[in-house]
Amino acid sequence: MPLPISCPLPGTDPPSAHARCFPHGDVTVVELHGEIDVFTVDRIAVDLDAVTGQPVPHVIVDLRPVSFMDSSGLHLLNRAHQRARARSGHIELISDQPRIRLLLRLTALDHIPLSATLDGPRGERAHVAAAPIRVPAE
Repeated sequence: MPLPISCPLPGTDPPSAHARCFPHGDVTVVELHGEIDVFTVDRIAVDLDAVTGQPVPHVIVDLRPVSFMDSSGLHLLNRAHQRARARSGHIELISDQPRIRLLLRLTALDHIPLSATLDGPRGERAHVAAAPIRVPAE
């Protein structure tokens, strides 16, 4: 019995993903866009590595425009966190998407501070933590 004629699968281009970096007060925001996976993570790693490679980096990674993230993206976030800490800096994450927040929690990346908005409580705390603490003279 002959097999039915089938159409070939359409070509698949890697999903578009990119990063946009900009200053926000005394921190650098890295806004990630698109699908962050094994095919696209290298494009984003260049920008995130540049920002976390600075002396004492204070970085906010905005994940709100991310439509999908696999383990490659999670590894990238963990590496960025480690690079920033090694240089006496820190990173924070922003996501208002329940599935991304759950993914971070299930993979134990919830040790990285997480907020739902850029100007939320975590972002404010980053500015306070970066400021020197003054002790009144007695």
